[in-house]
Amino acid sequence: MKSFFLMMGFFTRLPVPKVEFSEERYQKAIKLVPLVGLVVGAILVLIAVILTCLGLQPMIRGAVLTGVYFLITGGLHMDGLADTCDGVFSGRSREQSLEIMKDSRIGVFGTLGIFMAGLLYFAFMASAPLPALLVFPVCGRACCLLSASLAPYAREDGMGKGTVDGGGRASVAAAVISIVGASFLTIPLFLLLWLLETHLEFMHAALMTASFSLPPSGAMFAGGAAIIVTAWMTFRFRKKLGGITGDTLGAVIEVSSIVFLFAYIILDKVMPI
Repeated sequence: MKSFFLMMGFFTRLPVPKVEFSEERYQKAIKLVPLVGLVVGAILVLIAVILTCLGLQPMIRGAVLTGVYFLITGGLHMDGLADTCDGVFSGRSREQSLEIMKDSRIGVFGTLGIFMAGLLYFAFMASAPLPALLVFPVCGRACCLLSASLAPYAREDGMGKGTVDGGGRASVAAAVISIVGASFLTIPLFLLLWLLETHLEFMHAALMTASFSLPPSGAMFAGGAAIIVTAWMTFRFRKKLGGITGDTLGAVIEVSSIVFLFAYIILDKVMPI
């Protein structure tokens, strides 16, 4: 539990018991980060159910869920996305790109990256089925573990070094198991909401609009798409920067989460059961 609370305190702004930080504990605990995503996903699902039962418009749902997601994560990964965009798209050398990524100021590419990510989150969360909201934070953080296991750290030290040092086969296994496990959690989620629809008449019509047409394999296919994009991004970072950094890991979390949501929504439209 101490390891889990350490990850919760590091990757979210949720109130949890404080745990003394150490590099050794962090490296061992990093494999639990997909569980942090599961907590985030459960909160998003709960809020989405409430908004749906209140009969609010999809645009309001998308705006609220996007805001809550950024509030929970504290914008930590979006900051990494912005720094990564500034460095990778700068057209500079490896050393200059890494220096740009360390700069606390945000540039044009970073601003565009945040804007596009926020816009896509808003659009996808407005229409994403509840299972997608549950699984995408798990998938994003699992892809972070995968990226950390596919490339060396690009600097001598930094915030992301512990994630890379704690990577390896165990992290890859934890990432795959977490995506598959979270996909199957969509079954009890469906059963729970079905019971609510059955026994609480005022919730029936509203929750029927939340699509559950895809089986767990739908989330696995969407997770596969996110994994492919993660592998490609990590390869590009390795070629451009000589490896990965804490900023690129944050970018991987956000991009893979968006890819998962997009792939799930597409699958839900073209492959209804």
